[in-house]
Amino acid sequence: MAKRSADQKLVRMTNQNLILSTLRASESATRSSLSKALQLSVPSVCANVDQLIEFGIVREVGEETSSVGRKAKLLKMNFGFGYLVSIDLSNPCVTIALSDLEPKVVHEVKFDLELFELEQLSELLLVNVEQLLTLAGVQPGRLLSISVSVPGIVDSERGVAECGSYLTPLGRVDFRALFMSKYDVPVLVQKDIDAAVIAERNFGAGKETDNAVFVSADVGVGLGILLGGALFKGSRHAAGELCKFVMDRESTEDGERLVDLVSAKALVQAVQREIRSGAASQAVTEAGGSIDAIDFNAVIRATLAGDELCVRIVQECARIMGIAVSNILLLLDLECVILGGGFVSLGETYTATLAAEARKHVPNAPRIVTTKLKNKAVLMGGLSLALESTFEEVLERQEKAQ
Repeated sequence: MAKRSADQKLVRMTNQNLILSTLRASESATRSSLSKALQLSVPSVCANVDQLIEFGIVREVGEETSSVGRKAKLLKMNFGFGYLVSIDLSNPCVTIALSDLEPKVVHEVKFDLELFELEQLSELLLVNVEQLLTLAGVQPGRLLSISVSVPGIVDSERGVAECGSYLTPLGRVDFRALFMSKYDVPVLVQKDIDAAVIAERNFGAGKETDNAVFVSADVGVGLGILLGGALFKGSRHAAGELCKFVMDRESTEDGERLVDLVSAKALVQAVQREIRSGAASQAVTEAGGSIDAIDFNAVIRATLAGDELCVRIVQECARIMGIAVSNILLLLDLECVILGGGFVSLGETYTATLAAEARKHVPNAPRIVTTKLKNKAVLMGGLSLALESTFEEVLERQEKAQ
């Protein structure tokens, strides 16, 4: 009897999750249209919808405008039932966003991370999440999930990250334990680049694409892989460590790594090196007259202005990245490559050169496009991943509360 009851509960929760996912993707629906779309019996849909209305997750919002017979009630997802928090740690300008269940961002806070000690980061994150909820007027009880996107090797099952990029000094961090010490909600932890490729598939340049990668060059270099519509993380959570690609055959101990050639730091150093050797460049002017003050933003501005030195060095970075992308395409035979990160701000000098290099080596190369979501990709991906698990958690809690 207990097994039968558990099976019935699982079926009910599965069907309710399907109903919620359908309603979230639709402007509205009727019980009859849900029955047809999900191939569930009308009595089953009616019973489940009635329970979802009782929970407050679904609302009746009027009647269908049909001209004959009894008018059916229109159903709509209650997007304000609860809220999600997404934390983007992909770069030192940390963004934390609060969204409803659409997901639509209703509030966000930003802060610059300058010190890389775990206690300081932990305090900043917890304080800013609390501030975000306060600013939005959201009680902690209406928070349904927290999603954290971080550079590095991430064990999403345990919620632990071996931090990479600018967060490398932090080492291994248990982000799930950090947030669950204060909030009694599910905490999802994923690699930032994985969040980005999911966001582009759901909302951006890779929409309706099941086999794609998101290639990012910025502070670091990263790769998010989507195969068969699902994230590919590898057997040890380390798939996509593009920064460690070996790019030469010299007799050095480790070889020359991709991140040493195409990161923002590598680009700036290459520009500074040539200027110190006597080359002229507008990057010096953009940096206020000091070679030492040249940063990535100064190089971007000089490149977009057509500075000969910066254009040449950016094109060389793009050519090297194009070779890396070529190897990825030859291995995985993808539908789409999405370019993201700060390097896309360099414009076609970077993106067009990269695409041209990849097409030289790959017969029938797929679409190579630029991110549509730009610096929102990681944030939206975190929300998207949170939504996938939130409904199940909400329904489980409602079942226990009854």
